[in-house]
Amino acid sequence: MQRKQIQGEQRQGKQRQDKQIQGEQIQDKQIQDKQIQDKQIQDKQIQGKQRQSTQTQRLTKSEAFTQTLKCNIQEGTYPYGTALPAERELAENFGLNRSTVRAAIQTLVEEGLLKKVQGKGTFVMRHARDNAYTHFRGMSELLKNHGYVPSSRILYTGPTPAGYKLSHLLQVGEDTVLYRIMRLRLGNGLPVSIENTFVPYELIPDIEDIDFQIYSLYDAFAMNSLRIAGIQQVFSTTRVRNSEAKYLNAENGSPVVSIAITSASEENGIIEYTNALVLPEFCKFYSDGVIQDSKLNVYAQSI
Repeated sequence: MQRKQIQGEQRQGKQRQDKQIQGEQIQDKQIQDKQIQDKQIQDKQIQGKQRQSTQTQRLTKSEAFTQTLKCNIQEGTYPYGTALPAERELAENFGLNRSTVRAAIQTLVEEGLLKKVQGKGTFVMRHARDNAYTHFRGMSELLKNHGYVPSSRILYTGPTPAGYKLSHLLQVGEDTVLYRIMRLRLGNGLPVSIENTFVPYELIPDIEDIDFQIYSLYDAFAMNSLRIAGIQQVFSTTRVRNSEAKYLNAENGSPVVSIAITSASEENGIIEYTNALVLPEFCKFYSDGVIQDSKLNVYAQSI
């Protein structure tokens, strides 16, 4: 009887011991699970910091390459009027990834040092803006600000004699050879205006080689160190007929605003005459572009 009691107590003791061991094992397992969970959280935090550090490093590389590219442009490594090497080539030359190169190029596009032309590449624009650029916003910029996608189509380029009227407007001899640029401006693919521009042919060397689909006349002036001292605009009304009406998608004889634009430099006097025929609803984009101050004068007739 006593033996059975002892055996029963031993079994109970063994059971209590087993339960205690199981409890400790469960507790150990919980501690291990907690440690694993804490380690996973810590690893994720470290990975997050590493990603953040990589992003910061990438931004720093982009900013550094932006400065390098800007210096190369200003020093003439990439001259006015030339296309920038392709993104892949720049990335290989400078040991960078293409996203870094792309970000730097976009920054300089926004600053006006570069211009992207679909299907042609990225081109170097002017280095610095003179008074004309400070006070006269281009049509493209104004159209963009009003939600339009600007574009243009060159209708004609080539030399032409000044003749009586243009010789007086540009203050040159009647036999002086001028260079004519006829351009159709568009907003969201719709006609905005027709511009006929005339400049002295000898004023801009190799003017026939300039792609006016990419560069404006003012870019050409800047490329040749011609600083604009003043721009004058005279507004009036007229009617379009024949081919001009067709280009503007207007009925023959439709009224339009005629804007005579004259630009002058301190060294060369009058260097540009442009006559723009503008659809009335777009006239504000020309008048909005002028800030009346000592540099620019606007003479607006009733329209």
